[in-house]
Amino acid sequence: GTKAHCLLDSGCEGIMISSDFMRANKLPKFELEKPVILQLACVGSKSTVQYRLTAKILLSKEKYDEYFNIANVNYYDVILGTPFLHRFEILLDFKNNHVQMGKLSFPNRTEQHIYGVQSRISFNESDILALREAWQNRYVDIFGDIPLELPPFREVNYEIKLVDPSKVIRYRTPRCPESLKEQLIDKINHYVTARWWRQTSSQQAVPMLCLPK
Repeated sequence: GTKAHCLLDSGCEGIMISSDFMRANKLPKFELEKPVILQLACVGSKSTVQYRLTAKILLSKEKYDEYFNIANVNYYDVILGTPFLHRFEILLDFKNNHVQMGKLSFPNRTEQHIYGVQSRISFNESDILALREAWQNRYVDIFGDIPLELPPFREVNYEIKLVDPSKVIRYRTPRCPESLKEQLIDKINHYVTARWWRQTSSQQAVPMLCLPK
């Protein structure tokens, strides 16, 4: 078997497995006839579950068959929600920092987390400055100034072909606020100098909005 990084989630109403973990372990999956809506905690945020799989899990010394919804789970390999907790009578004891399953009790591991990633490494200010300088020197083509020239042709180049090039779409003429006109002119001159843009006449153009940030 393969060990998985699991989360016991009393606020989750499903049992999910990471799609990356599924592919890494070559677990067989099957497609659902009707996708299941996966409602997230934020209003308006949702996804769909289109595949499931069946796998054996080891609890204590016993093996059980369990259904898993395949989803883009972040950080964890498996999320075990309330159906799993109810089935195996698992109690999350926050007061004593233990997980209770029948007569078995497991201590909850407490580790320092930084942005969701386990870390036991500490940095001081000089270390951070040295690392920042090393990354900037290594990727100077990204952090440096933008060259005023077109990028070189690659092995694979793309182009967008219009479905109907004769179709005319009417837009309202966009206007730039007076406070941003100077910045817009500087940008146009910069892009024209770099030959990213060129002046031309056309019956229609995609409008560009100028919004202050």
